[in-house]
Amino acid sequence: MTSAVGVRVLGPLEVVTTAGPAPLGGSLRTLLAALAVDAGRVVAADTLAERLWEDGGLDAGASTVHSYVSRLRRRLEPQRPPSGWQVLQTRAPGYRLVLEEGALDAEEFRRLLTLARGRTDPAAARDDVARALSLWRGPAYADVPGDFARAEAARLHEQRLEAEELAAELDLALGRHRQVAGRLPALVAAEPFREGLRAALVLALYRADRQADALRCYEEGRRLLADALGVDPGPQLRRLHELLLRQDPELDAPAPATAVAGAAAAPPSTEPSTEPPTGSPTGSPTGSPTGRSAAPASRRPALPTPPTALLGRTDDLARLHRLLDDGARLVTLTGTGGVGKTRLALAAAREAGDRAAARFADGAVLVPLATLDDAADVVPAVARALGVGAVEGPGARDAVAAHLHPLHLLLVLDNFEHLLDAAVDVAELVRTCPHLVVVVTSRAPLRVAGEVEHRVEPLALPPAGAGADEVLSSAAVTLFCDRARDVVPGFRLGEDEVRVVADVCTALAGIPLALELAAARVRVLGPRDLLARLDEALSGGRRDLPERQRTMQATLDWSYGLLDAPARGLFRRLGVFSGSWTLPVLEAVEGPAVLPVLEALVEQSLVRVEHGEDGARFSMLEPTRQHAQRLLGDNERAQAQAAHAAAHLALAEEAYGGYQRDAQVGWLRRIERAHADLLAAVDAACAAGDGETAGRLVWAMWLFWWMHGHLAVGRRACAAVQRLPGLPDRVRVRVDLALGAMLFAQGEHEHAEEVWDRARRLAVATGDDEALAHTAAGTGITALARGDAATAVERLRAALGLAAALPAGSDGPWLEALGHVWTGTALTALGRDGGEGAAGAGGRAREHFETGLALARRRGDRLTTFVALYNLAQAEAPHDAPAAERRLHEGIELSAQIGDLANLSHFLDALVVLGAAGVDRDPERLAVLLGAARAARDTVGADVYGFYLRDDAQLEAARSRLRHRLGGERFAEALAAGHALPVEAVVRLAVHGHGTLTAPAAPATPPS
Repeated sequence: MTSAVGVRVLGPLEVVTTAGPAPLGGSLRTLLAALAVDAGRVVAADTLAERLWEDGGLDAGASTVHSYVSRLRRRLEPQRPPSGWQVLQTRAPGYRLVLEEGALDAEEFRRLLTLARGRTDPAAARDDVARALSLWRGPAYADVPGDFARAEAARLHEQRLEAEELAAELDLALGRHRQVAGRLPALVAAEPFREGLRAALVLALYRADRQADALRCYEEGRRLLADALGVDPGPQLRRLHELLLRQDPELDAPAPATAVAGAAAAPPSTEPSTEPPTGSPTGSPTGSPTGRSAAPASRRPALPTPPTALLGRTDDLARLHRLLDDGARLVTLTGTGGVGKTRLALAAAREAGDRAAARFADGAVLVPLATLDDAADVVPAVARALGVGAVEGPGARDAVAAHLHPLHLLLVLDNFEHLLDAAVDVAELVRTCPHLVVVVTSRAPLRVAGEVEHRVEPLALPPAGAGADEVLSSAAVTLFCDRARDVVPGFRLGEDEVRVVADVCTALAGIPLALELAAARVRVLGPRDLLARLDEALSGGRRDLPERQRTMQATLDWSYGLLDAPARGLFRRLGVFSGSWTLPVLEAVEGPAVLPVLEALVEQSLVRVEHGEDGARFSMLEPTRQHAQRLLGDNERAQAQAAHAAAHLALAEEAYGGYQRDAQVGWLRRIERAHADLLAAVDAACAAGDGETAGRLVWAMWLFWWMHGHLAVGRRACAAVQRLPGLPDRVRVRVDLALGAMLFAQGEHEHAEEVWDRARRLAVATGDDEALAHTAAGTGITALARGDAATAVERLRAALGLAAALPAGSDGPWLEALGHVWTGTALTALGRDGGEGAAGAGGRAREHFETGLALARRRGDRLTTFVALYNLAQAEAPHDAPAAERRLHEGIELSAQIGDLANLSHFLDALVVLGAAGVDRDPERLAVLLGAARAARDTVGADVYGFYLRDDAQLEAARSRLRHRLGGERFAEALAAGHALPVEAVVRLAVHGHGTLTAPAAPATPPS
C-alpha cells in the first residue's frame, strides 16, 4: 500500500500529501512530471536526466538526478515509512512512481473514460464522462517545461476532446440536445477542424428546432476545411448534411427512456470469459463464431484454477503470447524441477483463450502425464482428456487426429520429460491438425521439427547489496512473502530480516517450489532460523502435490532417475563445482569425451548454460548442486576434488602470466567467474594435505586478489596453506610472498614486512632469485608506507637490479617496470623529507616514472601504467593542472577496465582535490565523485595502495570547500548519490563530466 499522495497534472502540476499541499520548485516539479508520464513503470535514470535537461546537459543531469530524487521523496512522504519509500521507489535501472488508484488525475481520467465506453447504459456512461471531465483544471502539465511534457499534454488534450465528443454523443442519445447546443459552440470555435464535435453541434441545433443555425454551422466547417486544408468534410458530416436537407426522420431525437444502440459503443470485453472452458462449440445453433462446421460437442474438464496467484512471470507470459501470436504451434516450456513450468503453461493457456477467442474457440485442454510410465500411453491420455473415449493400439493417433482436425484447440501436455519417445506422435498431431496448438512442459526439449523452446528460469533474485525496497520488490522475495502470509496472516519483515530473507531466496536459487516449501515453515521458524535449517525446511510439502513435488529432494530424485549411468555419474561429480565452468575446464577434469554426457544434463535441466565473452559457461542451481553432493560417495568425492583442483591450478597459472600483460582484462574477468571454484580447489587441496597444489594456487591468485579487492579471502587462503606441514621451499616462499601482499594491501604494513623478511631469508637460503626480487620490492614499499624514504630507495633499487637480471619468462620484466615507478615514488618522498640524498631527487623520480610507464605501456600492463600515472599526476598538479587531469582521467578508465576499485578511489580523490583547488564550475559533480570514491573503498574494505603519497590534509580541505559551496544538505545528498552510482556511471561522470576542471570561471547556472 502506498502513502496517501495525490498528483494532479490536468492543469498546473499539484501535489497533495498527508501533510497537505506540497509546493515544488521548478526542477522537482519537472522531475515529478517526468515520472508521472510513466507512473507505475520504471523510468531509467538516464531518461529522467534527458527529460530534466533537454538542452544537452545530459552528463550533468545524470550526476545529480539521484540527489533530486532524494529531495523529491521527502516532499512526497515527509515521514519515511518503516518499510522504506513507498511512492518514489528505486528500481533498476532508475525509479518508479507508485500511486494508489485514483491518486493521479490523468490515470483516473483515462479509467473513467474507458469505463464509460464499456457501459451499455448511456446515463451511467454520461455520469462517468462528467466525472472524468471535471478533473480538468486547465491545459495538462501547464507549468512544466520540456518536450516530454508537451508531448504528454498533447496526448491528454486529444483524449479530452474524445471525452467531449463522447459526452455530446451520450447527451444526444439521452435527448439532451438543448444542453449540447448551448455547450458546444465555444468548444467548436476552439477546435474548428474537429469534425466529430461539429457534427454533434449540427445535430443538436437541428433537434432544438434551429435548422438554419445547423446548416450555417455545417457551412462554416466546410468553408474552413476548404480554405485552410483544401479538403471536403468527411463522410459523417456530408451524410449528416444530406439528412438535414431532407429533414430525415433518422435525425429525430430518441424517446426519453430509449437507450440508443451504439451511443456508447463498448469495445470487445477484456474480462475473462464466464463460459466454462470445456472446449465445446459456442455461438448460435446454426454455426460457430468462426463460420466453420462445429465438431461434435464433448464434455472436457476445465483448466484447473490454481489456489494462489502467479507471481514474477510477466515477462515469460509476454514472450509466450508473442510466440503464439507469431504462429508457433508447438511450444515446449523447459526448466529445472519445481521452477513453475506447469503454473506458467496454465496461465498462458488461460490468457491465450481470452486474447484470441476465435483462434481457440474450442477451448484449452490439460493432459497431465506425470503418472504415466510408457510413452505409448500419451496418445490415449490425450484421447481421454478430449472426451473421445478409449482409444488404444496402432490406430490411436489417427483417431485422435481425426477428432482434433476441425477443432481450434490449445492442448497443454504437462510433465513430458520421462515420455520423450512420444515426441514424434505429438509432432505428427500438430502437423496433421491445422488449428491445433500444443504447449508442453518438460525438463527436456522434445527435439522435433517445429518445436520452439522457452526456457523457464528461476525467479529473479535481489542483487547483492540491494536496499530493502529492491529486495522486497524482487520476484523471489515477493513470492516467499506472499506464501508466508498464507500460513501466517500479517507476516511482515523487520528491517534486520529483509537481508536474511534475501539470503534464503538466494540459497534456494529462486526456485518457486523451494521458496514455497520454505515459506510454509515460517509458522514455526523465523527468517534467521529458517536460513540455518533450510534442509529441514525443504523436507516436507503440501499433501495435495504430486509425490515427486512434495520435497525438493523428491523433485530432484525424479530428474536423477531419468538419467542413464554415465549421466548420473557426471551429475554426482559436478557436485564438487562451486560456481560456473567452461567446457575446456570440465574436459580437464572429466576427459575429452564428456560433451555428450554434459549435453544430456543440460537437456534435462539439471545443468544450466549461458553464453558470454569466454564462450559457453555451465552451472547448477544451488539446490541441485547440493543434491549432487549428497549423492557422492567418499572415494568418488576425493577423486573428483583432486581432478577439479588440478584443472583449476592449470587455469590459475595460465592466468597469472596474463595479469602482467595486455590480456589482463580478459583474464581478470575470466578468473572472477571461476573464483568460487578456485577457492574450492584451495580448500580441497588443503583438506587432502596437498600443500604443493594449494600453495601454487594461492601464488597464482594473489595478484587477482590484489586488483579485485578480495583481500580478506586471499589472506585466509594463504594462512590456511601456510599452516600445512611439509610445504616445499619454493612453494612456501611464494605463499609468504602472497600473504605479505594481502597484509600490505589491508594496511598491516609492519606485519607484511615481517612476512616478506621471512620470505627473503628463505629465498636467500634456497637461491631463489625471483622470490628474492619480490621480497626486495615488498620490503621497499613497506619502508615507503611507514615513512622511511631512504630505506625504501635503497631496497627498491636493489629490487630493480634483481628484476633486471631475471629471464624474460619470469616475473622479472613486470617487477622491473613496477620497480621503476616505486623507486620514483620513494625518491619523491625523499625529496619532500629533505634528508640525505634529497638534492635532485625530484628530477630522478620523474625519470623513473617515465621509464616505468614506457615499459608498462609496451607490455600492455594497465596496473603498472596507472601506478605511474598517479605519481606523474601528483608531480604535475602544482604547475600543470591540465596535464595532471589527463593523467587522472586515463588512470580512472584503466582502473575501471580491470575492476580495481581501490585504485579507482585514489584517482577519484585526486581528481576532487585538483578540481576543488581550481575553478571547477560544478561543485556538485565533485561531491558526487567524492561519494563514489568512498563507495569504492567501502567495497574493498582497504586502501590497498599504501605506497601512494597521498595528502589527506588536501583531501579534507577539498571536502570542506565543497561542503561550504553546496551547503550541508546538498553536499550530503551529492555524497549519497555518488555512493550509489555504478562504476560505469562514475567513470563517465569523472572523465566526460560537464565542463573541465581547469576551465575559466563562469557563473553557476542551476538546472531549471
